[in-house]
Amino acid sequence: MTNNESRKENNQERIGVTRLMNPKDAAEILGISVKTVHKLVRDGKLGCVQVTSKERRFTEAQIEAYIEAQSKALPMVRVDKKTALRVTSQPKKGGKKSFGDLRTSLREEMSQWQ
Repeated sequence: MTNNESRKENNQERIGVTRLMNPKDAAEILGISVKTVHKLVRDGKLGCVQVTSKERRFTEAQIEAYIEAQSKALPMVRVDKKTALRVTSQPKKGGKKSFGDLRTSLREEMSQWQ
């Protein structure tokens, strides 16, 4: 490592600059596509650093905040029913189209032939 590189690292540590990630890196961390990362930013769900009008960068804190927002546990909902509800919708028009029913009726008919 050269002295110049060493100075740059020391300056970054003193200033407190965090390393910025590109959208591809953010997408890999979140396990989603780059397109989805940009959509989340447009929807206001994921924060970013807008470097230019076309370039976005992300800090670790922004990605962690998004993960934390998505990880909030919802209250547990339990549904305990002793009996199942009856279906009140009308059957589909056109009669039975199940292959299982056709085969059993065919077997019954063939057994009567003998």
